[in-house]
Amino acid sequence: MRMILSVFILNFIIGENILSQSNYTSHAFQLQFEILGPGASSSLNIDSRLTKKENGIGFKAGIGVTPLRWLKDACNSGSLNSFPIGINYLIGHGQHLFEIAGGGVLMFTSGTKVYCTVMEKNFFSEDTEKCWFTSVGYRFQRLHRKGMTCRLFVSPLFQEDFPVKFWGGGSVGYRF
Repeated sequence: MRMILSVFILNFIIGENILSQSNYTSHAFQLQFEILGPGASSSLNIDSRLTKKENGIGFKAGIGVTPLRWLKDACNSGSLNSFPIGINYLIGHGQHLFEIAGGGVLMFTSGTKVYCTVMEKNFFSEDTEKCWFTSVGYRFQRLHRKGMTCRLFVSPLFQEDFPVKFWGGGSVGYRF
């Protein structure tokens, strides 16, 4: 078992060094796990550039979920499911980038939803089906290479006839 593990680690190190010498010219496709972003309490997103540059315009799409019983006194069961989609623009050169983004989120509730007197001020109105978001933040991604990425951002959420909610979050991902 140790021999197999040693061969695997050695193969990974050699492969990583060979790839680092090549010109990486993909669309920087990423898979990101996001916490507290526009996609609810957690979401899984794809992110890709629309050009073969490290920076510039790109898109993001995903699926998110928030358990309705995550609050101690919640009356509802099931979950709030969300589908965030948006465009983003990366500014900068190298592995430290400034990110601006905007888009929309489609939402629906699954499970039992009842009127809850304990929660006087909800995060969204009762009939939420969509909201919009903007986002400004920092992104770290290795230059011209596959590997781990991370983001930190603030992201106000907008809903028709409801106050703006100041929101934000972070994500970790892997760039393919």
